[in-house]
Amino acid sequence: MTIEQAVKKYKLEPLSEYTAKVKAQELNVQEVLFMNVQKNKYAYIVRDGARGTMLYTDEKSLYTKMYKGLKMIPLDV
Repeated sequence: MTIEQAVKKYKLEPLSEYTAKVKAQELNVQEVLFMNVQKNKYAYIVRDGARGTMLYTDEKSLYTKMYKGLKMIPLDV
């Protein structure tokens, strides 16, 4: 999957510079490029040195209110 396909599929939006810095510190990565956070789902495209460009996705269960598990998908540039 390429970055453009991920942006279209998950309806990601670019971030402001300040928000990108704060999210990068929270996720412990170099840079956050795109983000979409909804009520029970979130998705980020991040760039981290050794791992490259990754898509982070997770979803919160409506019944147990716990996250189902972080999925890290490598993206083609």
